[in-house]
Amino acid sequence: MDDKTTPTTQDLRPPFHKPRPIPPPSSTSASQACLDSIGQQPVLDTATSIPLNAIDSLPTITGRGNNVVLAKDEIGRFLNQDLNLSRLNRIHGYLWMAGRPMRARPLHRYKMMSFDVLCTQQMDLHLLHFNSKLMIKTLPEWILCANFWKDHLCGDVELHKSACGFLLSYVWLLTTPLDLKIAHDLSLVPSFITWQWWKDLVADFLDVGKGNVDINTLAQVNKRYQFGDLRLGRINSIYRIRYFHTHFVRGYLYGYNRYVVFFERNFSWILIVFVFFSLVLSAMQVGIGLRELEDNHAFLRASYVFVVFSMVSVVAVLAIVCFIFIVIFLVNMVLAISHAAREQRERKKLAKKKSLRGKEA
Repeated sequence: MDDKTTPTTQDLRPPFHKPRPIPPPSSTSASQACLDSIGQQPVLDTATSIPLNAIDSLPTITGRGNNVVLAKDEIGRFLNQDLNLSRLNRIHGYLWMAGRPMRARPLHRYKMMSFDVLCTQQMDLHLLHFNSKLMIKTLPEWILCANFWKDHLCGDVELHKSACGFLLSYVWLLTTPLDLKIAHDLSLVPSFITWQWWKDLVADFLDVGKGNVDINTLAQVNKRYQFGDLRLGRINSIYRIRYFHTHFVRGYLYGYNRYVVFFERNFSWILIVFVFFSLVLSAMQVGIGLRELEDNHAFLRASYVFVVFSMVSVVAVLAIVCFIFIVIFLVNMVLAISHAAREQRERKKLAKKKSLRGKEA
């Protein structure tokens, strides 16, 4: 049963069959002519529009912390980090709380809904939104190159599924020439992609008869792409509840670099509540001064209870806010101190290893 449903590395191949040089020869010659016309050193606008090949589109470095290497020397390591969706897959059973199991909207629809697009290079933030911000991972040249797939992606089932799902998400996003224009304006896609080129790629990518991606069953993609866009706030809540002991403070993505921002986003509703309290208290004060209500013991009793409740509420809210501030401050301080100490130890170990290797050499 598993042999029939789970593909092996021998079964994997690029999700498109037509040979497409990356970048196309026409765009390469055009960019070279542009460079020749402006001189040896391109200006910024021109440099960002120069088409790149698969290897040149890789970042300069990859890795975490102090364990950093050149991406072109460790392509497998770079891909394992760049296509990593493990954090979302851990809570896959709860993603229905953060979004509907349907494809993402075309890019122009998000613009109609007043979403501002934020470019990201982190795969597990792709198509996550908060407030009126939508995070989208840019489409690199290497994922469009069949030879790159054969050399680096077809040897690993999970990498292949994650890359197919990522490419599928752009099939969702770019459905009209307007979507492609918006994507170019936002620098989401390589500069050489034209509408005709993209339509040809999508037709090849979704050709089920050739064993490519089935856009309806989604059997060939990572399970994260069973959902389109997801709400970051709800994913944060899921992480804080599901992994209470480790993620209660920071959640899935800790988006606060100042305490002021944290309290503005999480406690601004308290001001609205206090405004209503003030209106009710003012109305009660006026009512107590009226001759018709000055002997109404039920009204006077209710006014007394509400006044006491309001004062206790203010004190309680202030105490809770101060407690949360102290807890977050202490947690961040402990994490910062432990992280600094750990990094110092790692750097000393790494320096010691390199010195020993130098002596042995």
